[in-house]
Amino acid sequence: MNRYFLYLMLLNMMASTIIFVPKILLDAHFKGSVMAILIAIPIGTIFSYLLSKFMSYFPEQDLPEILEQLKHKWIKILILSILPVFWYSAGVLTLTGFTDILNRFINPEAPRLMNLALFLAALCLVIELPTQRVMYLLEIILFLNTPFIIFILYEGFTSDYMSWDSILEAATHVFERPSLKTVATAGFVFCGYSNLIIFNRLFKQKIKIWNFIAVFLLGTFNLLTTYFIPIGFHGIDGSHGFLYPWIITADSMRLVYSPIERAIFLFLMLYMSITLMSVAIHWHVGFEIINSLWNKKKSPKRKWIVILCFIAGTIPVVYFMNTIMLFQIAGYFMVFRLGAEVFIIALSFIMSRRTRTA
Repeated sequence: MNRYFLYLMLLNMMASTIIFVPKILLDAHFKGSVMAILIAIPIGTIFSYLLSKFMSYFPEQDLPEILEQLKHKWIKILILSILPVFWYSAGVLTLTGFTDILNRFINPEAPRLMNLALFLAALCLVIELPTQRVMYLLEIILFLNTPFIIFILYEGFTSDYMSWDSILEAATHVFERPSLKTVATAGFVFCGYSNLIIFNRLFKQKIKIWNFIAVFLLGTFNLLTTYFIPIGFHGIDGSHGFLYPWIITADSMRLVYSPIERAIFLFLMLYMSITLMSVAIHWHVGFEIINSLWNKKKSPKRKWIVILCFIAGTIPVVYFMNTIMLFQIAGYFMVFRLGAEVFIIALSFIMSRRTRTA
């Protein structure tokens, strides 16, 4: 089951490339982005190790089941009422950003709500599936998309338009002190481990140490490519001028011997499924936590009430939020998300300690 842990981490790393992480990091290219990356890599790896270690004391149990041990049920209800807000918000922000990308680069004349309706219809079918089936779907999407994404990265590294001098120049700003928002944004690449609060129900054994070595290597590669490849194509001064640096970078690539010459079309098609799967994972976690607040008896009516609430909260956000506001809110969300993850790790530590001393 260890591969499931890597799937969760890899999905979040891929989804982080396209929307918020590169823009926020490149906007702070003279204000500590390189140092933020170097700080986020060990912190993200350590956090993933700590949460998985503490959750391993509760094999095949999710966080709501673990919190059943609490004597004061109101504490459990309070915690499980707050946590879904973070997972739902992460999905809404990601979905809003990608809907904006499609309207800008694929079909500007299409109504935004039409694209959103198609995405919401697909998401509604996925988030209410059993956790095991959601993981199977994630496995299929990663196996289909990962080879093509590796190919695009290879094209980026070997492109004649890649300026390694610009990358070296950007790396010289390594000693500038980063802000908390920049560190939290870089650390967002690693936050796939937080989905263990629900997906731990699929894990029967402890996650082996080689998984965390892989997380460290993959996270390092992901952050460095996310930040430096746009700089290599557009320069350290020009790269931060774009709302979506990686979209413009993909549009700068040419696949000479491919049926599709412009890499941007292949890039967006691949990341459409990656982004939707990322939103589905976030909303599935929030959906399962909300359902845990009621009794164990399944109710189709209650299930659809929750899904309709997700939809009702998403439509006005996507329709009324402009791109500038989206990135501003995303910056604040990154900081609050980091605090929520620290809280979850501390909570899992306390619960695991109670189990060991019982």
